[in-house]
Amino acid sequence: MSIQARFEEARLPGRLVWLALLALFIPGEAAAQSREFSELHTWTDLATIYDFSDRFRYDGDYGLRGLISDPEWTLLYVRPSVRYRPRAWVSLHGGVGLFYNFLDGDDLPELRPWLGIRFVGPTPGGFTFSNYLRLEMRAFYLKSEGEWDVGLRGRWQLQVTSPAFRIGSWDDFDALASVEPFFDLDSPTKEVLGDQFRVNLGIRKWLTPALRLGLNYLFHNVRVADGDSEFDFDDHVARLRFTYRFN
Repeated sequence: MSIQARFEEARLPGRLVWLALLALFIPGEAAAQSREFSELHTWTDLATIYDFSDRFRYDGDYGLRGLISDPEWTLLYVRPSVRYRPRAWVSLHGGVGLFYNFLDGDDLPELRPWLGIRFVGPTPGGFTFSNYLRLEMRAFYLKSEGEWDVGLRGRWQLQVTSPAFRIGSWDDFDALASVEPFFDLDSPTKEVLGDQFRVNLGIRKWLTPALRLGLNYLFHNVRVADGDSEFDFDDHVARLRFTYRFN
């Protein structure tokens, strides 16, 4: 069974039932074009920062997705990474993600090494723009087949962050907005699983000098393709994100 079939069967059984019912009432090609669904997910994660020097630091994030919002799917991940900043306007990033999809029926581990580069600027009126390019290898381990399914994708994130502002008597808030298209660069088969693009809106506040709390809304357009069949999903995500500075 392909990755897409496993993922689709576990996360979207109810939606496929609705699709089958819809096909009874919409004939021909119209039914084939109606494979769009929406779903709300919850993400909770912790990002960490440890500075080794002014230029080099350990990053890393760890999180849990689904669980409350998705009874058939939960994702647990650990993603250690490092950042090197040779200049104030550019930084180099690299790391590896260890993801484990708890699916209803067949779990799906994923290994995701990646490299990235971020360009910061311009900063008009205190608003900071940045461009972040990332290259990722995605390796899914198919337990039943005892083999890895490996692909390569690129990501480009354009983000703007506001200057700090106050809300009432509380200060140290900022807000961010970003758009991020994804590019499938090398898939071993015609099958595709993953984001097509992502929009992120968030507000953040430093609760202490070491701890920041962020609330985000993310919109994803996700495509699952298997041979000649394609399914597009519009996913809506409520994300609670903590950031902790060790030093």
